[in-house]
Amino acid sequence: MVSNLNFRTRVQHFRLNINDVKFNLMNDKLVRKVPYLLVLASLVVSFSSIFVELPVGQTTPQIVAYKVQGTTNLGDPGSESFWQNIPWVNVSLTANLQGVPTSGITPYLLVKAAWNGTDMLVLEQWPAPNPAVNTWSASPAAFVPASLLSKTTLNGVADLQELVPGVTYSIEKNYTGYISYVNNTEYQGRIVLSYSGLTLPLPNETSITVLPDGRILVPDNRGFQWLFTNYGLFYGYYVNSTYYYPDRTAIMWYMGTETNPSNCMNIGGDYANENFDGFTITKVGGSLSSGPANIWMWVSGATWNSTSDPAFQINMWQNESITGLNYTDYKDHGFAVPLYTNQSGLYEVDTAGFWYPPVQSSGLNGSLFYIWTGAKWENGYWVVEFVRPMQVPQALANYEPQFQVGKEYDVAFAVWQGKAGETLFDKSITSGFLTLYVSPQSPGTVTPTPATNTTNTSTATPTSASAPNVTLDVTIAGVIIAVIALLVLYLVYRR
Repeated sequence: MVSNLNFRTRVQHFRLNINDVKFNLMNDKLVRKVPYLLVLASLVVSFSSIFVELPVGQTTPQIVAYKVQGTTNLGDPGSESFWQNIPWVNVSLTANLQGVPTSGITPYLLVKAAWNGTDMLVLEQWPAPNPAVNTWSASPAAFVPASLLSKTTLNGVADLQELVPGVTYSIEKNYTGYISYVNNTEYQGRIVLSYSGLTLPLPNETSITVLPDGRILVPDNRGFQWLFTNYGLFYGYYVNSTYYYPDRTAIMWYMGTETNPSNCMNIGGDYANENFDGFTITKVGGSLSSGPANIWMWVSGATWNSTSDPAFQINMWQNESITGLNYTDYKDHGFAVPLYTNQSGLYEVDTAGFWYPPVQSSGLNGSLFYIWTGAKWENGYWVVEFVRPMQVPQALANYEPQFQVGKEYDVAFAVWQGKAGETLFDKSITSGFLTLYVSPQSPGTVTPTPATNTTNTSTATPTSASAPNVTLDVTIAGVIIAVIALLVLYLVYRR
């Protein structure tokens, strides 16, 4: 940008031709000040970059998957000796839903990556002062017969949305043919919500729970997810000391072609252009506008091979009468749910569809249990290790990435703290995709450094190697420019 400066009092004339640009200035003192002004400008740029992050192209990968030797020990994830030579990458997380108190509970996630010739390995660790154990993931719980379900905890078997404090309701009887339920009591009429000048009628046969303090709970579905977030009434998912949701972590691998893709999944309906009680919901819930991606999701209430996981307490995954799938219990590991999202929807990469519609009706034998995991909670932290073959069978190649040495991949992360109310689309996420490079090199010996811990949830001290600091690079470059300018100034005026 060129400023509209007034040089009339100091400039005799301004002459511009095709070969050169000349400035004839009346005041010789101003001429002598120009070098000083240039130096001052350089210093201003360099030091201002300390406070303002300039948009600089960054080619250094933020996570490196190093070549290692050895096998995994998913019964004790993170204990393998090769992990000791790989530094943690401290990944900042943010709220998926701004202004929602139950969103963005986890401030950071520590990540390491490696490959051992056959498998891709990702190790995660994050602060979890109140781990959610002995609680179901609602979707698979719906497949379990009542006789088996009653032998476990019933925590998490239903997701309940909590509306913003101050929302009130009335039952309007002028809506003929409507039935409503309040605290399991049936009423003739339609529930109408009111909040700060907003009135919002709810669909026929809606059931709400009104707590003694006036808070309103609504059973979860995609239509209500879209409606209440769109109108600013969603406050979070309801929890109390005995009712909460499982903990989760997920890795998203981008498989599309955009150069700067977004990792934000859409809040939407069950299908495109769904008519939800007179509202048109254009997008499908869980779809990704930037194109296809594969998701690996670990759930403490479904995929954790532990007696603290109710699904494993009753051997659900070994019961083919429930799942219709063949699962071998290897005792020391669980699995990650493989998901596939694109612009059309969110799918499960198997033929059963416990969480989401199956991506295919046949031809994906064993795919639900293809990604192995090991998990443990200790010293206030969850530690979860993911293991998946570098190459997948052709039947999976459309839905999961093939990992190649020397290639970079866009990857994003998410964490859910179930006891704090995070579940489904209410979570802590990376603000965008990071780059993961599959390196042909071994890690060598790395001296670990203390991580910047933004919470005081544990006495354990994780180690960290943060992603490259672009702001620092800009600052250093600015200082170098300023020093060079000073040298030039000295040479010009030393006589």
